[in-house]
Amino acid sequence: MSALDRFNASWPRGVAPSIVEHFAGAADHVAAAMTLWSGAERVAGSFASRGLEAGQTVSCALPAGIRWVQALIACEMRKQLFLPLPPGSPAPKSRGHLNLAGALEVGASLEAARDATHLVEFPSGLGWSTDALDALVENAFEDGALPRAGSRMVTTLPWWEPAGFVGVWLGLVMGAELHIGVAEEELHLLGPDVVVCAPGGLEPLLSWVPRTITGTAVVVGSPTDEDMRVVGARGWRAVPVRLSLP
Repeated sequence: MSALDRFNASWPRGVAPSIVEHFAGAADHVAAAMTLWSGAERVAGSFASRGLEAGQTVSCALPAGIRWVQALIACEMRKQLFLPLPPGSPAPKSRGHLNLAGALEVGASLEAARDATHLVEFPSGLGWSTDALDALVENAFEDGALPRAGSRMVTTLPWWEPAGFVGVWLGLVMGAELHIGVAEEELHLLGPDVVVCAPGGLEPLLSWVPRTITGTAVVVGSPTDEDMRVVGARGWRAVPVRLSLP
């Protein structure tokens, strides 16, 4: 089963994942899979009622968290192109724009139709099709050892950049309890068993994780020698994810 098939098959049954929002250093908003899915259906309905069609771009300047993920899922449902932006960014030349408050702004003129197989694009113009996202997961976990569903996963990378999106997407596919935008000092309390970071970022990240915990370190790019030394010393597994954007 492809990554996108798993994504679509598991969510409506409420199996996984859950998204945890962090405000002021505390995880005080949690949305289970069914909540995420039903919320995404409402967002998709607002896209349809405002005249957004398949293949058109919807930019999103929401903070990372529950509403951001619902917007991503809604775009997948409607086969629209999801354009993640830094929180509060002004509307670019996109058909629809979700602003910082979550309100949908609709552009006056239609964009040219895009390939409806694409799911995400970045301001640089680079992006992934659904097939490319499948390949991303398959290449990262070639041995089939995807971390267990329900793993507590933390990504500290900016979610509006390609590397940060990788962490969010992997968390959604594997059915993780996904923590986005976590301060490093919170890691000791969370005790994650999956962390996502950039090359060279494992030593400071794992220094906050209790030494009794072992898990998977996803490095978006090529792990450095220091990364490999750290995971070896801690008994973790390093999984490099090649950041190839066709």
